[in-house]
Amino acid sequence: MEDTDFHELGRQLLTEFGSMHHRISRSADKALGGEMAVMRALMLAGGSLTPSELANRAWVSSARIANTLRTLEAKGWVEREHSKTDRRRVHVTMTDKGFQNLEIKRREFEERTAAFLEQLGETDTQEMVRLLRRLNEIIDCNQERRNAK
Repeated sequence: MEDTDFHELGRQLLTEFGSMHHRISRSADKALGGEMAVMRALMLAGGSLTPSELANRAWVSSARIANTLRTLEAKGWVEREHSKTDRRRVHVTMTDKGFQNLEIKRREFEERTAAFLEQLGETDTQEMVRLLRRLNEIIDCNQERRNAK
């Protein structure tokens, strides 16, 4: 019986991920590193966050978060308010208009995803979901082991 070369499979996997990243990086950067990432972080927080908390959760730099917040505030999607107890501290909250916009974007993304998965087909989509679920289980297990040390 032939041994599986997991190093070679790993190289192939990284090549495919790199190729996929190259193809979708522009739109992914826009979605993940910009306004929608900040809006999603606010929604998941269920309240207000400071700009530094937002930068952390949206994985963007403090310079980028400042520019993004200015843009979102100009659109009326977020509001910034100084803390009543510490005037140096700012809290960012999503407005009703921001929630509405986020819901529209979420529905659009859901439609694009469904159309893509339809092209992939039911069997391959179910297999991909199964594999991603299994990957997350392994990652969680490994993380728990590292944290226990």
